[in-house]
Amino acid sequence: MSTLERWSPGRAAAWLRRPSPEDHKYRRGVLAARTGSAQYPGAAVIGVSAAWRTGIGMVRYVPPLEDAPRDLPAPAAAVLARHPETVLGAGRCDAWLLGSGTDPSTRTAAEEAEVVALLRSGTPAVVDAGALDLVARVAGETGPLILTPHLGEFERLHRGAPLPDDGSPGGVARRGEAAVALATELGAAVLLKGSVSICAGPDGRVIAHGPSTPWLATAGTGDALAGILGALVATHAERVREHPAALVELGATAALLHDSAARIAASDPAANGAGSPITALDIVAALPRAFRAVSVAGTGAGTAAG
Repeated sequence: MSTLERWSPGRAAAWLRRPSPEDHKYRRGVLAARTGSAQYPGAAVIGVSAAWRTGIGMVRYVPPLEDAPRDLPAPAAAVLARHPETVLGAGRCDAWLLGSGTDPSTRTAAEEAEVVALLRSGTPAVVDAGALDLVARVAGETGPLILTPHLGEFERLHRGAPLPDDGSPGGVARRGEAAVALATELGAAVLLKGSVSICAGPDGRVIAHGPSTPWLATAGTGDALAGILGALVATHAERVREHPAALVELGATAALLHDSAARIAASDPAANGAGSPITALDIVAALPRAFRAVSVAGTGAGTAAG
């Protein structure tokens, strides 16, 4: 395994693209999100909201195909109620966000076929939660992918020895080695979420960010991270297609921006558990300030490497 790198705001800032006078919504990136479900409509709202707050030009929402709606708002209705600027339905896009708020055990055959087709489409994609299990089936047949498992999901995918979930040097190193192994096996970047998040690529590169504020350990924050990362991938889709290894830096940048917003929301700049409780949407609301703070940290730091 390559030497584990630590990510910094100065390096992350190079991936936070600010609009120019020549830009229009398509040039700023278009993300299509196929997320949420009748059981978890909030996941779609959180992910789409986070994408909008990360500097994207347009977000499309494509509802998954389901058999039996529940007595909850349909994900599409919930998304549009929160963000009426979201475009409903498939169309031109630069990247996909797949799987947040979905459950493989309740996935219909039609939905599975649709997600597999999207994975094989060649469009860069962020793969989360309920779509993670489909990646092994199409390994070697996809465009650039980055997976975003938490530790439990990672261990189901990797099927190796249980991994420590702590910030000790030994624990971080073991998770880094396992992340590289899974990335190599699947031919995709892997962002292993945790107090110290690890982003690894098939080439052996490993970047860590953390420890993050412990206030992040609450429901829905993973959906926010997926939306942030989806927006970053869509914004840099051309570079990602040319150099899929860029996904490792984008994953690390998403983790850093996510943590920065959480620290702002919780008033916990030292990430030691001071401050106050937050929700996932509090993190989303703090993203513009985090974006600005990280951008300022990178002033004069140059441009992102491919």
